[in-house]
Amino acid sequence: MARLRNELIKLILLLFVSFSTNAWSIKIDSELVAAADKGNAPLVKKILDTQSIGQEELNAAFRIAVKKGNVAIVEQFLQAGVDVNLRAENGYTPLMHAARDGRDQIVEILLAADADVNAVSEENDTALILASEKDRRKVIPLLVAANADVNAKRSNGMTALLLAAQQGYQQTIQLLVKAKADVNYQLENGATALMLAAQHGHLGAVYSIIAANADLNLKASNGMTAIMLANLYRHKEVTELLRKSGAK
Repeated sequence: MARLRNELIKLILLLFVSFSTNAWSIKIDSELVAAADKGNAPLVKKILDTQSIGQEELNAAFRIAVKKGNVAIVEQFLQAGVDVNLRAENGYTPLMHAARDGRDQIVEILLAADADVNAVSEENDTALILASEKDRRKVIPLLVAANADVNAKRSNGMTALLLAAQQGYQQTIQLLVKAKADVNYQLENGATALMLAAQHGHLGAVYSIIAANADLNLKASNGMTAIMLANLYRHKEVTELLRKSGAK
């Protein structure tokens, strides 16, 4: 009976130690993540210097630092050996997140740490595609300078230029054109950047694409051209600009 009681005491103590250890691990994780989330660089440094942090916790805190755009903390995690190209569940890398969110300083740091500028997500997104879709004009030149593929295609065929044209981001269009984006690239249905800009009535975008020597009379698979789309959607200024530029 006494032996059984002793074994039960050992089991209770073992359970208590296991619980305490797990709780401490969670506490360490929470402390590091909270410090990164709040931008507390001195505390992050102290934790990294004095505590043993699991890779999963380290990665999670690093992602938060990237999301928050805290330069000092991101640099600390990179110095601690975090993988600059670590992947989220959707395949996004830290560079993709930073590019999408317009964190130009973080983008610079990640590129300097050899981040893969042409890494692709599960949907074939790249950092440049995401930056262009969000009109991140400070980020785009950094990615281009790092040899980003300006004509990379998303799974649905959309390129950075087509996304910018669809949204009417004139300055982003100009940056991409300067980087040799293919202005006459056609989707599977034949749509071009000019057609998308014309359809949505983006006058400035249409002007910039015309200035890039786009073919004004390319046809989609349904036979529609840019000027036909502009006219169909009653974008009078766009229609007139295309007509004056030689569209038929």
